[in-house]
Amino acid sequence: MFCVVQKIQKKKQDPYGTHKELQVTINNWSIGNNKPAVHYGYMYSDERFERPILDAYKISIHHSYREEGKVKKKQWVICTMGYYDFIDSWYGDHYVHSKLATQLDKMGIDENTFHKMINAKLEPLIEKIEQEFQQTEEYKVKKEQEAILAAHRTAEAAFNKEYGQGEYEYCYDVFGTLRNPVYLEELKFKKKVEEEYARRSYEKSNKRNYNSYGSSSYYTASQSNYTDDEKKVLHEIYCMASKKFHPDVSGDDGSKFKFLTKLKDQWNL
Repeated sequence: MFCVVQKIQKKKQDPYGTHKELQVTINNWSIGNNKPAVHYGYMYSDERFERPILDAYKISIHHSYREEGKVKKKQWVICTMGYYDFIDSWYGDHYVHSKLATQLDKMGIDENTFHKMINAKLEPLIEKIEQEFQQTEEYKVKKEQEAILAAHRTAEAAFNKEYGQGEYEYCYDVFGTLRNPVYLEELKFKKKVEEEYARRSYEKSNKRNYNSYGSSSYYTASQSNYTDDEKKVLHEIYCMASKKFHPDVSGDDGSKFKFLTKLKDQWNL
């Protein structure tokens, strides 16, 4: 029993060549939560690379045997794959899995033996096709796109971890180009405020814990006990926030600006 790969010709080209470009999409809608109305996605261009090679390969299992002194043959067709199918997929994607068990039973072999026979026959062919494909412009573009998307996913994950899920696409496009520097500064400011609030909350919690055990005399931290470098950061936070929360700008009743002024006093700026 052995695997046979027969070369045939298709009548039509493979229409599913690699898309020639990655394109930035600009989506305009507001989802609330003080997010910008515009965020950036990506899509593939409609234009694809042509795939002119019409070679295809019919894969089958053959069995020769003698019956009453005569040589007889049986064959089971597994699937047919086009030239470019070997670039994009595995032969297991091209046969009906639900029918394989019946075919294996008729052949009298297990699935492991089946795959060993096919792989042994296909490996040289796959290697040849891959080497040829790697010389094409399509391969070059495909690898470039894969690298762009891999870098995009890495940058997106790191950014969202720092600033919140889904925030990257409001600032950067798929090529890593900064599209909304204003919103990026808002995210940085928000993070600074949250970190400062968390730090102050932690200090207050520790102070209460010391006091509850009668140890307040050993707790000397003051609300204004900041280093010069820390005060510079707090001053920067205050300046940015005062521009945003001033009643003439925000249009509110001034409560946010009053709270900011209270923080300024606590920070001893």
